[in-house]
Amino acid sequence: MTTWLRIVLFAAGGYVAGVVLAAPDADTHPMVAGFGPGSVLTSATAASALGAIVAALVAAGTRHRTPTIVAVVAGALAVGVVALPGAWRFDMYIATIGAGALLGGLVVTCFGMRRARLQVVLVGAVVAGLVTAEPITEFRDFTSMPRRYADYVPVGTQLVNTVWLVLAAITLVAGVSTWVVGRGDDVPVDERRGSGRELLIGIGLPLIGVGLHWSLENAVASLSAERPEAGRWVLGIVAVAVVIAAALLLRERSGMVLLAAMALAVVGREAVSWSPEVWPLLLVPILLAGVGAWLGRRTPRPLVGIGVLAVVVASSIVGSSPWDTVHIAATLFVVPVAAAYTIVATLPSTTTVTTTALALPAVMVLPLVAHFGWTDYTPLTHDPDGWSPNSWASVSSMVSVTALLALGAAMAWIQYRRPTGVRRTK
Repeated sequence: MTTWLRIVLFAAGGYVAGVVLAAPDADTHPMVAGFGPGSVLTSATAASALGAIVAALVAAGTRHRTPTIVAVVAGALAVGVVALPGAWRFDMYIATIGAGALLGGLVVTCFGMRRARLQVVLVGAVVAGLVTAEPITEFRDFTSMPRRYADYVPVGTQLVNTVWLVLAAITLVAGVSTWVVGRGDDVPVDERRGSGRELLIGIGLPLIGVGLHWSLENAVASLSAERPEAGRWVLGIVAVAVVIAAALLLRERSGMVLLAAMALAVVGREAVSWSPEVWPLLLVPILLAGVGAWLGRRTPRPLVGIGVLAVVVASSIVGSSPWDTVHIAATLFVVPVAAAYTIVATLPSTTTVTTTALALPAVMVLPLVAHFGWTDYTPLTHDPDGWSPNSWASVSSMVSVTALLALGAAMAWIQYRRPTGVRRTK
């Protein structure tokens, strides 16, 4: 019974943590709050970064069973309270703090030589939450009102977030039940606490994500009236370089999972947005993420996963038919499998690094390069159909492919040049 309770706990808790961190607030358009540090600090990126930092702190400092369960229960309770009717201005910070505590506690709970299968469940659930957060938001926004008014109602006006509330309630019940039923269990993790270097990376990467977000908004705000069409921003490439450096600084092969998570962040930037007409469509990427996590445990070949993700992004270089259809299909059906597969295939790692990696795609949400104009305060992503050396969409896709290849090269170096001090369990 305890095993099934834990599976429910990791599936529901991991999924709600991924959804909340990836989309804590749908209404984050820069036009709403204006430009400058104030809008950045009240953005979803800052809220997700705070949640990621909380997750890293919990994972680094918690080892005993009772504090771990307290973090899980408190996190689920915070998310559930925010999901209830009624809201206040900074409720998304409460939600992401709760999601971070939940994620950190779950990672600590499922680590250990006897809990490899639970890691698969957790990673699959978190990846599923990350890739379906935006579709869930779209579905919730456009089904909570008469269809003829859907295009005119502001985002974020719902009275209750049913998905968050139900999943948080399931996580809360499963967490308390697991603690009550398994009170005789030993300490959940049989490894050291997070090192100072791991904790520094767990805090530093989210802060860098917020800094890059501020840089992009500042670049958009600095467009002049004389050259309103000439705005370009390329500092997103810094995120890839920093993550590679962080992975190389970590001991043995523990940094590989950071590279795998950054690959999902890169692909997420190139992914198409979609809004399901009926809720069962949301189950497709969830199931595919579960399949990918299972395959990653059975046949771990992380470089294969990186290669598949690179092919998915490369399919967007040519925007004309039939390649646009191929890219849409690959984004919807291949990315969940390949992303979950790659992350699981890079395990085992330490609890702090794994927690940082699982939250990373929610923090590094900015494009690697962006081209914007005075009339559009978001990066322009659509150029004339077909490939052209001057097509910014094609250039952006090629930069993303190059970034994935760089991540794969760093992963290969770590995998084949460094020994691993952790034995993979069956």
